[in-house]
Amino acid sequence: MSAEASTEKVDDLVGLFRKSFPDIHCLRCGYESFYVLPATRQTFMMGDPALSPTLLPVITLACRRCGHIEQHLTEQLSNKPIPTGIEKSAAL
Repeated sequence: MSAEASTEKVDDLVGLFRKSFPDIHCLRCGYESFYVLPATRQTFMMGDPALSPTLLPVITLACRRCGHIEQHLTEQLSNKPIPTGIEKSAAL
């Protein structure tokens, strides 16, 4: 992949992330500016650890003030704002 295509992909992910979280701020210090690393594939253990691990694409954000890092599964991002109210999830 060329550097230009890679930059374009990161820009698309940033746009998608901003649409999903329009009022994003650092969970540690409250700052509102982040470095965005391109989507990578992280290994997650899904279900039985004896089975092969699952590789899922993630976007990584790093706070420009304190350096706190957070990751989000790119498949979970949507083109509409995600409600921020505290909701109980059946998955928990």
